[in-house]
Amino acid sequence: MSALAQQWSESLRSATHPQVLPWLDALRLRAVEQLTKHGLPHRKDEDWKYTPLRVLEQLGPAVATGVRVENLTPAPEPELPAALIDSADCVIRIHDGALAGTEGGDQPGVSVLSLSEGLEQHESLLRKHIESVDINGSAQAFASLNTASLDQGLVIHVKEQADAGTVLLRWTLSGTADPSIHNFRVFLLLGEGSRMQLVEQYESADHGGSALNVVSHFDLAREAVVDHLLLQNESENTILMSSTYIEQAQGSRYNYSGFDLGGGLVRHELKTVMAGSGAHAAFGGAFVLDNSRHVDNHISVEHAGTACSSDQFFRGVLGGRSRGVFNGKALIRPGADKSSVRQSNANLLLSPLAQIDTKPELEIYADEVEASHGATVGQLDETAIFYLRSRGLSETEAKRLLVGAFCRSVTDRLENQELAGRIAELIDQAMPSYESRGQVL
Repeated sequence: MSALAQQWSESLRSATHPQVLPWLDALRLRAVEQLTKHGLPHRKDEDWKYTPLRVLEQLGPAVATGVRVENLTPAPEPELPAALIDSADCVIRIHDGALAGTEGGDQPGVSVLSLSEGLEQHESLLRKHIESVDINGSAQAFASLNTASLDQGLVIHVKEQADAGTVLLRWTLSGTADPSIHNFRVFLLLGEGSRMQLVEQYESADHGGSALNVVSHFDLAREAVVDHLLLQNESENTILMSSTYIEQAQGSRYNYSGFDLGGGLVRHELKTVMAGSGAHAAFGGAFVLDNSRHVDNHISVEHAGTACSSDQFFRGVLGGRSRGVFNGKALIRPGADKSSVRQSNANLLLSPLAQIDTKPELEIYADEVEASHGATVGQLDETAIFYLRSRGLSETEAKRLLVGAFCRSVTDRLENQELAGRIAELIDQAMPSYESRGQVL
């Protein structure tokens, strides 16, 4: 076991928690035991083969433990980048792994609760989700860490046929001389026929380095619809581990759009199980990386009901010494007939030192299935650059225009034009500077 995992285990054993729930206390203890026994992921773990944790080991963050007061009333916060969207119906701020305040969220049929309040009102449902998370083995170390330190969280409950509107989660980190890894749990419980647009914005002021480990659960009842957008634009000193588990009933729809423009070491795991017939899940995203940034997207879609459909559509742009990872898996179980699966991952390398590891996977055990997958890695078309230069653009302008168009294939899929325009601007700002860094196309 690594020194960092041992440090975390010792810290977690001495931590105190506010809940008095025997099943949760027992689960925390089991999670600590798993972390102690197996340690952190390593290259022998297939899902972590291309994402080493050297940056995390060098940072050496301590686990943020101890009881922190959950507060759902507005509180002062440091100066932050502008909010990604101005028209949100509810804004929830999570600072250094603890609830820092909320504004709005008073729509009929919508409840915004702290974890302790959620356990009081929805214990059986939350327990099902908490206990369903795999915490066994080194590959699940961050799930073990999150479960072992489970005392901070957010529960959003939407009653049947209710519309929660747009909810903005603003994640921020302060960073200190002594870096910490903060753990947080999110639950979204959507009743039959309900709707929500969830926007997550990971963007802080510059700081000295911190880590965030987030586990989220989406429970979609029949015909429920969730549009989930995530923007990560943190400093190069930031480490982010996020795991999202989605359960979909009949006719439900889950649409994910993820944009990674910053961070030092970032990994997103998204796993959905479409248990009900006619469910749909769409995963789209773009990552624009420079310097030594590392972003890993791991998508797992399980078709368990009949006539379900899923779509994975990711684009990557990599400059400097950056590295991207895409692993998209679709499993069609026996009996999940008439399923439809599409996977696409295309990448542009703007530097001879940039790397991309892409691996689309299909496992099919049913009949009457439509399936397609593809992955490409390449460079900008010199002919297209020449054409644009012949129309008066400089070489830099031509390259920026082509790369922007490449990423807009993702932003153009967004229905919310306000968000699409704002993200397109941020993508343009994040583009690698070719000449100043000696990159070769």
